[in-house]
Amino acid sequence: MDYVSKHMEKWSKPNHSYYVKFGYVEVIERTSNPYGSVLIISPWNYPLQLSLMPAISAIAAGNCCVIKPSEYTPATSELLEKVVNQTFSSDQLVVVTGDAQMSKRLTILPFDLIFFTGSQQTGKAVLQQVSQQLTPPVILELGGKNPCIMDETGFSTAAIQEIVWGGKFLNAGQTCIAPDSLFVHVTIYEKVLSEISKSLLAFYGAHPADSDDYARICHRSHFQKLIDFMKQGDIWYGGEYDEDTLFIAPTVITDIEQGSSIMREEIFGPLLPVIPYTDLQSLLSENEIQRDALTAYMFSTNKSNIQIYKQHMRSTCVSVNQVIHHAANPHVAFGGIGGASGHSSYHGKAGFKACSYNRTNYRAFHYLHVPDKYPPYSDKDMNVVKKFENGLYKR
Repeated sequence: MDYVSKHMEKWSKPNHSYYVKFGYVEVIERTSNPYGSVLIISPWNYPLQLSLMPAISAIAAGNCCVIKPSEYTPATSELLEKVVNQTFSSDQLVVVTGDAQMSKRLTILPFDLIFFTGSQQTGKAVLQQVSQQLTPPVILELGGKNPCIMDETGFSTAAIQEIVWGGKFLNAGQTCIAPDSLFVHVTIYEKVLSEISKSLLAFYGAHPADSDDYARICHRSHFQKLIDFMKQGDIWYGGEYDEDTLFIAPTVITDIEQGSSIMREEIFGPLLPVIPYTDLQSLLSENEIQRDALTAYMFSTNKSNIQIYKQHMRSTCVSVNQVIHHAANPHVAFGGIGGASGHSSYHGKAGFKACSYNRTNYRAFHYLHVPDKYPPYSDKDMNVVKKFENGLYKR
């Protein structure tokens, strides 16, 4: 918010340019303009942040907003509704609570821009719904199976701590940019598994259910999906769970069954599959890696391998030797590239641009009347124009 407030006057400033043509001068003013009304449908995994971050972009660009928070986080939604609706006038920013039916009712209204963050399945439903209204832009922030590769040069205790902290166990793995699976070069595989166990023990103790720093699964249906995933390989570490409290321990899974859904679907929980590989090029060619994932991670000091990975991935962010930090940097555009990861980007200037459109104000000043621009035309007229343009561009 501080960053956007500091820069939005500069981003909003009109841009002027002048062009000399044959017989007239063009004066072009380009301005950024708000779409008008913006509907923000936010998810349950970061219910406060992912409601207000899009609103910051939309309001900075001059729009008014309606926020529809997730019904799966009723306490946060209630607080958000109370604070926002008491602070802002309803024609500026308003929070509307309700279930999925409320979202459907909102998406058929004539909003000028819809901003959705959530699952691929719900994102498809939103697109189908708004297509009937021909709502101009729809920003989709989804997710996908963000790959994380550690080659034989990438191992260190700090690297493992980075992956364990932000990769899979921050917010109990319910983070759209968390590394979904960790692919480890076979020469360091056992060492990586051992170091992951040490880091988990250091972070959350022998009984993570008692840790003040470890989260719970947000709702029951997602909890059951994660338990089903857990059964598709061997438990290296963790595996404990409690359905009453929606607790699932930090869990490392090895020897995944071929064709398992855990390797096809986004996990979105505290389960980390660790998979050995022998050759980077072969790994990338086997289609185990989702090329358009929201973020692609790599831990390596090998410049050649890093370059190969960058060229292979289509993700809007390829992050080397760090996890998650880029999403907190307002200089970095955050968003998908299509397919499972969504499309369009926001944060910082990218958010301002996503929530506004460019308009051209055009004006011409005539310094010479040119009757030969009207029919009938002749070769002589064309030669005059060519000579003028040649002289203009040589200067």
